Amino acid sequence: MKKKYKFIIYVVFCSIFTEIDAQKLIFSPFPKDASKMTVVDSGNIRILYALNAVDISKIATYADLQCLEIGEHLSKYYSRFIYESDSLCTDWKKKHPHAQNSPTMMGALSDFYKSGMWSEYQWSEYFKDFSKNTFIEYARMPRDISDYFSSENISVQDWKFFDDTLSVLGYLCQKATCQFRGRDYIAWFALEIPINNGPWKFGGLPGLILKIYDTAHNYIFECIEIKHHKDKYYIRQYDDYNNYSKLERKKLLKFQKDIHEDYPKISGWIITNLDGTPAVFEKITYYPIELEKKFNYGKYNLFIGESTTTCI
Repeated sequence: MKKKYKFIIYVVFCSIFTEIDAQKLIFSPFPKDASKMTVVDSGNIRILYALNAVDISKIATYADLQCLEIGEHLSKYYSRFIYESDSLCTDWKKKHPHAQNSPTMMGALSDFYKSGMWSEYQWSEYFKDFSKNTFIEYARMPRDISDYFSSENISVQDWKFFDDTLSVLGYLCQKATCQFRGRDYIAWFALEIPINNGPWKFGGLPGLILKIYDTAHNYIFECIEIKHHKDKYYIRQYDDYNNYSKLERKKLLKFQKDIHEDYPKISGWIITNLDGTPAVFEKITYYPIELEKKFNYGKYNLFIGESTTTCI
């Protein structure tokens, strides 16, 4: 694990702030160098999904815009907002090589997100390797926290099929439901697109999943565009993923929960008021997408219950 250093942050109160939102204390990761990526596969189709859109017709209301790239041997699922920001920041640095300061967010990411926002469902990238039947999450952590990856077999959901139909992007979709790691899901898949894949860890249906959500409506993925490419495009992976440390999936989930609930402690920041007294912030209640009954973490057990609160 990387060495941690203690930093002191002085909290300044003025007329602009009546209180500080605890979530803003999670400092978003620094941008990656988008020029340092390796080709891992190629494909002809890209699928874009809105995550937790308030209004599906308005991109500014999305919690995130996410992309599924499907190649011959693997698929990649990631945030388009974050990749765009990485690319713009990389270009900016090339154009301003002597600048002492550089932007950390650009494009839609800086427009839609306040500095300090972070969620693993936006900052992680996910790869399904069909040839090895493995699912890998590269967890891009907030500042001053080591990055990790976890690996597991590609998840197999136990789907139940129904005759109900729904039109998504002009495609007639059939309904399927499943229970997966503590949540009940409703999915709509298009038989017209015979691809057994979908957003995040979902897949295994006889058609592409165009919309899926849990019954509490905490997490809603809805397809907004399907791009067919005449010529194959490259699917790339950041080179620095080779430096990520491996962490077992449940331990990674526990660690991500700890980051949300006490980022200053995990990151090593010491936060005080100007008079030197410790700053007190409201603890963030965290509701992960995977609600397994118990996480085993060393000698400690963590129990998690259901929630109907939308949390991203």
